[in-house]
Amino acid sequence: MAKKNRYQYEKNNDVQDAYISRSQKKRDSSQLQKIGEELANLAPAKLAKLPLTEDLQEAFAEYRRISNKEAKRRHLQYIGRLMREAQEESEAEGREDLAAAYLEMKEDL
Repeated sequence: MAKKNRYQYEKNNDVQDAYISRSQKKRDSSQLQKIGEELANLAPAKLAKLPLTEDLQEAFAEYRRISNKEAKRRHLQYIGRLMREAQEESEAEGREDLAAAYLEMKEDL
């Protein structure tokens, strides 16, 4: 049997109203990867203005060091996963979402 990824299932299975389809989760994941790529291409000074976790800061620094195209693609998937986790944490703590903060900053430019 195939290994189940943890992002495929809701953490709270008791709530049936909050069901999100696997296809929707994949679309959301792809969108976060695109935002992650845009963030990775920002200047470090602009990136410092965003509410990034320590893991994301390290991931963006690593992305800048990678030169292989395929390795960059895989690393963007990792960045997308970190962004999903940060988004879940920010929702739980009531903080501002990273993607929303980036989109606001993008509008100001």
